[in-house]
Amino acid sequence: MLNNYVFSWAENSEGEMVHVDSVPRGLQCDCVCPYCHERLMARHGDQREHGFAHHSDNRGANLKICYMVILYKLAEQIVQTHKRIHAPSYYDIFPEKDLEFETVKVDSSYDREDKQPDVIATTKDNKQYLIEFVFDYKVQHKKAIDYKNLNCIEIDLRNQKLETLENFLLSSTEEKKWLNNYDDFNKIEERYAKANKKVRVVDKTECDKCELYNNCAAVTNGKLSYSPLVIENNGTTYRLCKSDLYSSNLQKRREDEKERQVCISREYAATEQAVVERRKRILKEQLSTINVQDEHVEDTSERSCFNCQTNLRWANRDGYACCGAWQSIGVPKKTPPNTAKTCRRYEKIVD
Repeated sequence: MLNNYVFSWAENSEGEMVHVDSVPRGLQCDCVCPYCHERLMARHGDQREHGFAHHSDNRGANLKICYMVILYKLAEQIVQTHKRIHAPSYYDIFPEKDLEFETVKVDSSYDREDKQPDVIATTKDNKQYLIEFVFDYKVQHKKAIDYKNLNCIEIDLRNQKLETLENFLLSSTEEKKWLNNYDDFNKIEERYAKANKKVRVVDKTECDKCELYNNCAAVTNGKLSYSPLVIENNGTTYRLCKSDLYSSNLQKRREDEKERQVCISREYAATEQAVVERRKRILKEQLSTINVQDEHVEDTSERSCFNCQTNLRWANRDGYACCGAWQSIGVPKKTPPNTAKTCRRYEKIVD
């Protein structure tokens, strides 16, 4: 808000907002401050600043709040007088436009307990629009207004001046946003269809469960943005899903996943085959080593290790002699029959 407040508007005895140039000077202007209700003097700039001034020397009014209330009441009066307002675009789907009204009802209450919006305006085709003005220090509704199935625009007046307010309300889209736009929301899919684009309005809770959530096929939030456009309506969040891309992307994702599983299966089979081949190779090398050792084993007629009384008792396991004598007689650790030798443990059995 401004640091220097020029009260070029005030409220007259009939409750209307009037400009300082349209009333007699001094107390003859018969105007009051709409916030503190003190009498105002009209100064026409001959000696002091051009505008209204509070008459009381010991006033306790906060000039900043006084200025905001004047701004607020003047904004209501401008809309009511001109019966129109310039509305912003709806998420860049529907363009900005002038809204022409047949009737305009204003609340005229800066602080209130009820849920009455600041302005209720109705068009010729009986569509109703609610208008809310916001400020730095404005006491908002103590009970939230239910905008469900209604159209409501919020207009921020905190950076406006009394002298520029009319042009701002009737021509600008700055600092205005849709709190809810039931009419335009219901025409989104039709709007895209006219541009030969298939779009579905999808509840975000449905999007959260989508297979393509991290690769979303949705309308983005601008040409240079990759984040999906998020629309709020009736207290629910929506995205605009590109139906044609959704199906193709989903099918492609499924095909890619199927191909990935096939590749994994092939890699697994190849790995298993490699393991089998490696095991065969190792076994073959082990057998080759055993055969080489066999060629150097001294032949003996007493190669009857498995007839060993000790061996038969505890050391013959799985067709091998595992008695521990292999190091001293130069045979494999697991001694097979064809490499057996007699050792000091051998006790020949006589039939």
